[in-house]
Amino acid sequence: MKTRKISLFYKVLLGIVLTLVAGFCYLRFGVLRPWLARFEAAQPRHASQEVFAELFAPADWGRVYDLAGLEEGFYGDREGFARSMEELTAGREMTLVETSAGLSGNRRYIVKAGSDSVAAFTLADGGEDEALWKLDRVELLLGQAGTVSVRAPEGWSVLVNGAVLGEECRVQTVETAAERYLPEGVHGRRGVLWQTRTSAIRQAEVTVLDREGQTASLRYEEGCFTAEEPSEEPGEVERAALLGAAESYARYMIREASDHQLRRYFDSESQIYRTIRSSEIWINSTAGHSIENESVSQFRRYGDDLFSARVGMDMNVRRKNGTLKGYRVDSTFFFHRTAEGWRAYEMTNVDVQREITRTRLVFMDGQEELGRLFVSSEERSFTPPAAAVPEGRRFAGWAVRDGSGNSVTMTVRFRPGEDGTVSLPAGCVLEPMTLYAVFEAE
Repeated sequence: MKTRKISLFYKVLLGIVLTLVAGFCYLRFGVLRPWLARFEAAQPRHASQEVFAELFAPADWGRVYDLAGLEEGFYGDREGFARSMEELTAGREMTLVETSAGLSGNRRYIVKAGSDSVAAFTLADGGEDEALWKLDRVELLLGQAGTVSVRAPEGWSVLVNGAVLGEECRVQTVETAAERYLPEGVHGRRGVLWQTRTSAIRQAEVTVLDREGQTASLRYEEGCFTAEEPSEEPGEVERAALLGAAESYARYMIREASDHQLRRYFDSESQIYRTIRSSEIWINSTAGHSIENESVSQFRRYGDDLFSARVGMDMNVRRKNGTLKGYRVDSTFFFHRTAEGWRAYEMTNVDVQREITRTRLVFMDGQEELGRLFVSSEERSFTPPAAAVPEGRRFAGWAVRDGSGNSVTMTVRFRPGEDGTVSLPAGCVLEPMTLYAVFEAE
């Protein structure tokens, strides 16, 4: 009786196991298999490969142009863009790399040609749709690194990829405070910041030619090519004039130099000569003095008959009671050539090599340019051109534009006051930029 019960138990158990196996096989190969196939096909890695194969392997640059929402401009028209991209990517392997899409939950992929990033696309979750991941956005990455910046002295020629940059590429000029101490028509050190846009898929070829047409050496720092004039050093005669002027001035201020000695280094017709003679002296009587730590720096020549430099020295004066008093001379002297030789016509404690920049701002209303301004770093306000306000709207400010095609973000940077003037906050340093008029509902 016991044996029969055990046999029945195993028969029931075997039946249950066979039923479960049969059910699993049915689900695996009947119902689940098509669902698993659809699920696997809908994963982002498969969707990204399908988009990559459709658009970039081989590349259909015309369709990429359309999907990115590009307009004629920097990238040219559709056909020109396609030809340029085919030329630039010829012989390069196109690859796909997934990157972060932030907190959006989307998937973003970078398309590379060799080691250069040329495009990107984003997949968005389709939700209830059977194809869970759909193409959401295509963008070109060339413009993100497509601005070439070059600094060079004024009057030098700048070439990018063999083309000479014109005035439309001049975005900033630089001069120094020395201009205030120079005769009319004579300029100090001046420089220009040039910017142009080019394809970022290849390294821009930058050449700078000096005034004699010789190729200048360049350094590349912080995204900018820089060409500088060779540094200058004073000759023996110029150095002697500089140190002599500083020493005679210091001695005159302690009654150890005469007017005659002062005129050996200062132009007697200059205002600085009269100023020194009328200045309050440092000390009335001394028991001797010494000069040490003499230095000459920031030498600058402005033609054959004019130069300046900064002179520093320490004068130690011994008082009648035996104690020492120190005086520091740290001034820039401007010399010109006279019939008697080199004479100083100006002296100042101001940093004459301090740079004063004038930065270009371009103002746009849609595709129409309203005007351009070069705003000096010495100015704390500027007045942009007036923009025509559409009916039913009001002017919201001047904004910078980021992105391209259908993905554009406007960020308002300046809001004019009631008089139309933009006041710059303390510490604001302007950069070359294109500003767009932005309007909002009343």
